[in-house]
Amino acid sequence: MNALFGGTFSTHAKRVAVWNRAAPIPGCDKAIWRCDDQGRIIRWSDYEDRFSRYGWTILGQRRALGRQVHRPVHVSQAADAAPLRKAA
Repeated sequence: MNALFGGTFSTHAKRVAVWNRAAPIPGCDKAIWRCDDQGRIIRWSDYEDRFSRYGWTILGQRRALGRQVHRPVHVSQAADAAPLRKAA
């Protein structure tokens, strides 16, 4: 069944795994607020929301041996790196 969703992880499981790579913000709820690699604030509920101030998406980078490492990225940074999906 997971093959239908693009691999060994379901979409939600992948999103949770990438979210856990983001740094928690001291004094804030770590289930809602985090920081990406550049220190930009992201919010769980604003996943792939390009119009939100705290929107974020998943960006993959190729590493050695063909493995791909995913990381959370603020939408303003992701716009420079890779295009997001169009809004419906």
